[in-house]
Amino acid sequence: MLVEHIDIVDFILEGIKTALVFSLVFILWRSGKKYPELSGGSWNLILFGFICMAIGLMLDWSDEIINYGRMDIIDIVETVIEEGILMLGFVLVTIGFNKWFAFVGRFLGINRS
Repeated sequence: MLVEHIDIVDFILEGIKTALVFSLVFILWRSGKKYPELSGGSWNLILFGFICMAIGLMLDWSDEIINYGRMDIIDIVETVIEEGILMLGFVLVTIGFNKWFAFVGRFLGINRS
């Protein structure tokens, strides 16, 4: 079930990438609690999008440890879930930032036509 040879460079780099995104999720969550007047529905979309990205990256990182190659159907399902969650995260972050910038613009009194 585990891989025979772990590519240590990929393992470390994907682990760092995953840890950084999880750190970003924590920072965004803490900022939303600290400034509730600036966080709303769109902020939750951004936060949930980054959570989805972190989960997708964590699944990608697990490829370095777990050998999904021996089980073709599980490998396909894992890839679809991994990439699907990652893409969902990007979509949610994009929509969330689009709405959040409009909200912050209204909050600050900036009127753009």
